[in-house]
Amino acid sequence: MARSFVLISILLFVLKYAKADIDETWPLREHRGAWIATVDNIDWPLTRTSSVREQKNQLKYLIGQLHLARLNAVYFQVRPTGDALYNSAIEPWSRYMTGEEGTAPSPLWDPLRFVIDICRALGIEVHAWINPYRANLSPHTDNVAENHMARLFPEYAYVYGTYMWMDPGAEVVQNRTTQVALDLVRRYDLAGLHMDDYFYPYPVVGWTFPDDHTYEAYLSTGGSMDRDDWRRDNVNTLVRRLHTEIHLIKPWVKFSVSPFGLYRPGHPEGMPSPIAGFDQFSQIYCDPKLWLQQGWIDILQPQLYWKIEPPAQSYPVLLDWWISDNQNPRVIPVMAGNYLSRIDFDGWPLEEIRQQVIISREPENRSRGSLGNIMFSAKMFRDNIEGTVDFFANYIYPHPALQPEFQWLAANSSSVPISAPEIHFTSTGRLYVTWDTTSESESKFIHQAAIYKWMADAWSLFTVCPTSGEVANEEIGLELESGQYVATLIDRFGRESIRQYFKV
Repeated sequence: MARSFVLISILLFVLKYAKADIDETWPLREHRGAWIATVDNIDWPLTRTSSVREQKNQLKYLIGQLHLARLNAVYFQVRPTGDALYNSAIEPWSRYMTGEEGTAPSPLWDPLRFVIDICRALGIEVHAWINPYRANLSPHTDNVAENHMARLFPEYAYVYGTYMWMDPGAEVVQNRTTQVALDLVRRYDLAGLHMDDYFYPYPVVGWTFPDDHTYEAYLSTGGSMDRDDWRRDNVNTLVRRLHTEIHLIKPWVKFSVSPFGLYRPGHPEGMPSPIAGFDQFSQIYCDPKLWLQQGWIDILQPQLYWKIEPPAQSYPVLLDWWISDNQNPRVIPVMAGNYLSRIDFDGWPLEEIRQQVIISREPENRSRGSLGNIMFSAKMFRDNIEGTVDFFANYIYPHPALQPEFQWLAANSSSVPISAPEIHFTSTGRLYVTWDTTSESESKFIHQAAIYKWMADAWSLFTVCPTSGEVANEEIGLELESGQYVATLIDRFGRESIRQYFKV
């Protein structure tokens, strides 16, 4: 039998209690994320000339701010323009870290591993965020490294507006993105692999995306789709492929995409009037409705970057459409993206964001898959603009929450349901929460321990602890006062064990 444990430094003694209900006044399970954008140094690092020590301290502080605001997930952008903000043998170090693409940080360190280590101790899950085809924010390759995809496949690297873009219709380019994604999944302890809305570029007035020779090559092999359908099929192929291949490596890693928030406004198959605006289906060739229907993603995070009020793009109307169209039998979570930065540059009140989260939590919406929100961007928490951190901690996320459950991913793995944890003590009165499994391979699925406290007439989630080694009070802020408690174990799919009751 393999024995694993999480050590909690506080004097406790065990006592059994009758089973009681969990208080769900606040959502027990809720995804609370933030995008950490590295492109153009939006959120981190503050400058490209910051020292390694400064960059580490900046990351520690930023994640600490997210923890204080009680967020439980970060989306860390590790491949903004075909580069790497992690130690990659495939792609060059990012200029956003070192000032020059391909130049390694000195002393050498790995920001992604650093983020994972910090977040694990705080009960925050990490999703690696990649951009599949954007190659450069400049319309040339003069400043990219020799192993950059635009240098390796120059025949598929196109100037488009002020950017350099790779051709999504080229198989070697699709293979490169897939290679990068699967390398991340293999080498890092990730909760998810994430892509945003940049597949084909957004239209630029006066420019036509120059993929004639790629499309003609497709036709020469007997292809019969028109160019628009062919472009959409290129995007669909990558999405479907990543979903399949990621889960062959690690079935618990969630694959997600955050598309533009509008889908075919005014079209019979799209959003009804009065919704109006950009049509991603026909202009950037994305079909997230199909991804939902086919189950090619594990989470969809549509960017619902508008207020509640305006009729042309209304947050509750848009959210209702996305979750109403969620027809896959397993009800794929739809977690809205919220434009938190509008508090800063558009003068939105923080109350607007709070009301949007409240709408996302409505029971009817939760039953159809609305299980959380992701905020853009993290600098709002980093700089505590307009008191963002305190506002979230006091009025939006005043209590901790577990991640949503992903039962269908567990069904495709070798994991087994976990039994209740056991309570043990050291001679000095320190408590161990332990569990037994039949093999080390099964033990790897145990991810966290949840601690509940009896509050008035129900059990309330008190804190979530990582399950790797000793848990220090200062790392997770664990302060248990006298009272009745419950400990459970959480696996990587979000499944929870039977409860173990104890009293301080």
